[in-house]
Amino acid sequence: MDTTRIRTIALLAVTCMFALRGGHITAEPEQTDPKSDFNPAQASSPGAHPVGNTDKEKSQATNNQNENSERSRTEGASTDNRLRNSGRGERNDRESNLDRQLATCLLTKNKGEVELGELALERAKDRDVKEFAQQMAKDHRQMVDKLEHVVGSQQPNDRRSQISREIEEVCLDSLKKELTDKSDKEFDACYIGSQISGHIQMAATLRVLAKHTSGELSEIVNEARPTVDKHLAHAKKLMDQLDKARDRAQASRNRDDRTR
Repeated sequence: MDTTRIRTIALLAVTCMFALRGGHITAEPEQTDPKSDFNPAQASSPGAHPVGNTDKEKSQATNNQNENSERSRTEGASTDNRLRNSGRGERNDRESNLDRQLATCLLTKNKGEVELGELALERAKDRDVKEFAQQMAKDHRQMVDKLEHVVGSQQPNDRRSQISREIEEVCLDSLKKELTDKSDKEFDACYIGSQISGHIQMAATLRVLAKHTSGELSEIVNEARPTVDKHLAHAKKLMDQLDKARDRAQASRNRDDRTR
């Protein structure tokens, strides 16, 4: 084999080797990874990360815990509401019962004023005193009607209410007896005197009750205060008139005595 042919064959072999090598390098990027059946776009899909039984159990436990927590909060809020409503109901019951007890005391006093007014209508001699007594009976009878609506058909029968009523009734009986034993002119002055002291006490009582009553009784108390003040002022005016009339009568007797 001559030299030219050998060179030609060697050159052809080298050319074939580079051709084969270039073909291998070009084909490498097109080969796929036999270990993977999905492309990078599939990596974020749920199938790329299958959940095992342990993960499912943890997820279910978390859900159950959240449900139990929400149920506990709901039940707790419901219990708090029941307790608040129960406490509010008990407080309202106590206030209502206290109002009935206080209204009962006022009721007894106003019934007594009606009886005194009726007694004065029969026994009083002074015309102005009779008119005053008539007004007292009328106004206090209206108060009786209002207070009876608060107290209801049955008065409180607790020990304190019973004792309070008994005291008021005994005081009224004593005053009526004292007035009945007076002569005509003495009766007028004694009746008006009792009205002054009684209305001073009632005005003070209503000032205190205005701070401790509620609902309908509170309205009655606040409405009664101006009326009581008016009665007190009227009684004081009558007492001044009676005192002046007594003084004039006494001066007249003294003049008569000196002329004899």
